[in-house]
Amino acid sequence: MKSVYILDDHDIVRFGLETLISASGKFRLLGSSSNLADGMVQISALQPDIVISDMSMDDSKGLDTVKAVVEAQGDRYVLVVSMHDEMLYGEQVLSLGARGYVMKESAHATVVPATLEIAEGRTWVSPSLRERLLSRLRGGADQRSPEGSSDAVLTQREIQVMERLGRGKNTKQIASELDLSVRTVDIYRANLKRKLGLRTAAQLIAFSLSRT
Repeated sequence: MKSVYILDDHDIVRFGLETLISASGKFRLLGSSSNLADGMVQISALQPDIVISDMSMDDSKGLDTVKAVVEAQGDRYVLVVSMHDEMLYGEQVLSLGARGYVMKESAHATVVPATLEIAEGRTWVSPSLRERLLSRLRGGADQRSPEGSSDAVLTQREIQVMERLGRGKNTKQIASELDLSVRTVDIYRANLKRKLGLRTAAQLIAFSLSRT
């Protein structure tokens, strides 16, 4: 029986995930944590087979959280369960080493099947995200999207810039946090506007706020 540890800073969500995993009778629940720092200590000590983790914790946000959890797990598995749009984040989460991505809105029905799939060494994504990934392999993905769409293919750096815009950071602050030049951040901002079909900086910030 594979062991599972859960990371989520919302008590109700964490309790719901614990209940789903325990009630399935398929896994051994080792525990849970509401913040990344404590979770890292427990993951190191308990070495769970699978960590089910949110992307946004009180002490860490977005792809930075995913990187930390994947690094702590090493060769073991990570399933991300998030409220964030899978079309924006799913592909990047997988590229960082997570084995699956589940939207919280469907977690009640999918988190157990997803965890079972990952426990067998396979990858779990929704049918729509799977089709998008297959489309990209076939060369059919379009890098541009209608205004406000989440269908654009964004790089990890672009998502990191977008996350920080959504947290109210300005260009200089983002450059400092990501160890980039201001000019490079401006290029990423321009790329985000182009890929997302947005015309102004205000639209980009509004979009970033809605997605982070």
